[in-house]
Amino acid sequence: MSSRARGRPSSNDPTVPTSLLLDRALDMFAERGYDGMSVRELARDLGVSHNLIPQRIGSKEELWFTAINRGFGALALALADAIVDEAEEADDLVKLRVLLVRWVEENTTRPALLRIINQEATAPGPRFDYLFDRYIAPVRAFGDDLLARLAADGKVRTSSAALMYFLMTHGAGGPFILPALAEKFGTPLDAADKVAVHDHAVMMADLIFDGLVVS
Repeated sequence: MSSRARGRPSSNDPTVPTSLLLDRALDMFAERGYDGMSVRELARDLGVSHNLIPQRIGSKEELWFTAINRGFGALALALADAIVDEAEEADDLVKLRVLLVRWVEENTTRPALLRIINQEATAPGPRFDYLFDRYIAPVRAFGDDLLARLAADGKVRTSSAALMYFLMTHGAGGPFILPALAEKFGTPLDAADKVAVHDHAVMMADLIFDGLVVS
């Protein structure tokens, strides 16, 4: 007879989706940082055996990488879809604006992603190197190429993808990665309110484009 406590799912129990486990792990890494995040507390939060996570995922480090791949992989797919959804004949300015709006919308529903970048980017290290090389550098390369074409045509004031990235992450991303500050300003964002999220994304794209596009 199994000695497992009643109600504590085993590592192969299908009632505990790996997707749920990884999403909650990502949130906890974002809330507490890598060092402060406890796998035992995660198991307790999910109501599962403390053996489930090591048996199914592996070590805490493996859990971080697996959760990161799920979260940032989903964001990358959403941004790629935004570009594909645009007609092939759409000009680069239209594509850039669509990308900015979708980026804000997606990160509002996944605030853990930017919080983790903010944590890991404060100092060099293997986790940040992984984030940059796998998920940030491709965005930079795409942005460099797009902005270079626009700058060559005299349509934008800068070809710096780095500048755009900082404007997005620490400007447009502010209300959802710093919710307590947004609350103090009276401008909190509810990720479940899709209309409000879209309006915020459009407003931020408008403000950025007002400064970016040559009139």
